[in-house]
Amino acid sequence: MGSPIPDVWALDPVGNPVSVRELCSKGLVLLYFFPKANTPGCTVQACNLRDHLAELQKANVQVIGISRDKPTVQKKFIQNNRLNFMLLCDPSGEVCKEFAIPLFFGMPKRLSFLIKDGKVLWRDCHPNIWNTAAEVLEALEASNFWPKD
Repeated sequence: MGSPIPDVWALDPVGNPVSVRELCSKGLVLLYFFPKANTPGCTVQACNLRDHLAELQKANVQVIGISRDKPTVQKKFIQNNRLNFMLLCDPSGEVCKEFAIPLFFGMPKRLSFLIKDGKVLWRDCHPNIWNTAAEVLEALEASNFWPKD
């Protein structure tokens, strides 16, 4: 907690490289790791975040999901579920390694990080796929980094 996030690169769903550090360098970002696109649990979690994105955005939280899927798989996952937030691809596993995400059968364990201005503020090692957005909002409300008007 409080550590700067690693300087690591991922791919967007089109295959373009993007800096994870740069994406998370300003404001609040929920960076969540999930095992595999188009699987039941990951779809439930992504749809929970999709359905509650307006509430998260009201709290100034940007959502970014990441898995080891290839860009074409992520793109289809976004389209099939009408996802309204960014998904990144980590086919090499380098991002997972830098964030110390344990792998289970080559897939990242489900973890959520709340990052503010490039530093980790909160981590959930066991996010509830049905309530990920609510857990993030509760963490914000219970903390001193809730964006006040």
